[in-house]
Amino acid sequence: MSTVLICALLAIASVMLAVGSASFVAARVFAVAFGATAITWLLAAFLPQDNAEADLSLLLLNGIGAVGILALWWGLCLRAGYDVNRWFMAGLFALWIVPVLGVLLLGFHRGAHVPFAAASITVGAVFSAWRIYHKRGQKNAGDYALIVWIALILPISVASMLVGMSSARSDPNAIWVFYLSFLPTAFAGIGLFALVSVALDALRDSNQLARTDGLTGILNRRAFDAELAIAVARSERYQRELSLVVLDIDEFKALNDNYGHPVGDAVLRSAARVMTETARRIDVVAGTGGEEFAVILPDTPASAALRLAERLRQAIGNSGADSVPISASFGVASVQDTGHDTKSLLESADHGLYAAKSAGHNCVRYAQQTDIEPAELIGLV
Repeated sequence: MSTVLICALLAIASVMLAVGSASFVAARVFAVAFGATAITWLLAAFLPQDNAEADLSLLLLNGIGAVGILALWWGLCLRAGYDVNRWFMAGLFALWIVPVLGVLLLGFHRGAHVPFAAASITVGAVFSAWRIYHKRGQKNAGDYALIVWIALILPISVASMLVGMSSARSDPNAIWVFYLSFLPTAFAGIGLFALVSVALDALRDSNQLARTDGLTGILNRRAFDAELAIAVARSERYQRELSLVVLDIDEFKALNDNYGHPVGDAVLRSAARVMTETARRIDVVAGTGGEEFAVILPDTPASAALRLAERLRQAIGNSGADSVPISASFGVASVQDTGHDTKSLLESADHGLYAAKSAGHNCVRYAQQTDIEPAELIGLV
């Protein structure tokens, strides 16, 4: 009964995870797997001993049990980003159930189907574990634990089957006992680690959503503030250079009024894409509110930051369609001028941005020398 309770709880947890995110198709499949297995073991526990060998009971237990375990393999493959061929799953189901029909209809000795069930379980487990190992991109701790558990439990499970088959010669019911004894531990372990894997993905996605902007996909203001504080602290500790670029899409309100919000959203997405593609991998690109963006540049002097800002200005200007011209204004600041103070660095960059706006938009200004063009500044900074 403890196994039934565990599987029921796993099924409920899977449903909750599946409802929480429409992308967790595997969680819905896991819910089917755990639910079917809980029903199987519940029936096996409550059926009287004499009825456990009845034809209907044998077919019912094996049918529901096969559905549960095959659903588990299917869910694991979906976790790996691989949609299993339905004919392959149908073959595993037939490998399990056809011998059961042989017991019922052709007079095979009771327990003759168990080696075929073991083969179906083994093939499904190996196949799904292999897919997770080779196909799943970002594996988490639950995935590795799942692979290790399958590698450990399969030899034990197969050995239990073989022992049960040899014991069946003297006691035909022994193979059935072995059949029901090893599955709870194996299945519950696999199901638990699979659920941990889904839960860890849900936690990662939740953290990602909390840090990213839903429209552009780059970091949001909260994440930017945290990253800037970390960058300033690291710059101060290791005495490294650090620069900050802030930018604002010019006349964005008028663009929204003239072309509509869908076009405005497309402009923001395009600007974010251009910034991400133009910046270095170590740079931090973020949206700081509405049409405002920022780039944190570790290990970067002001001269290099000015060059990057100019490249960004040109790239953003070239990204707009002819019917929707866009431009951006930029402000650049560096800790070599402001000191290692997050607020001062941000205010200084904003000062440069305001100077760029006052200079007529679509230009770059350095916070410490706002009256000089970047081309001249690069040789002076």
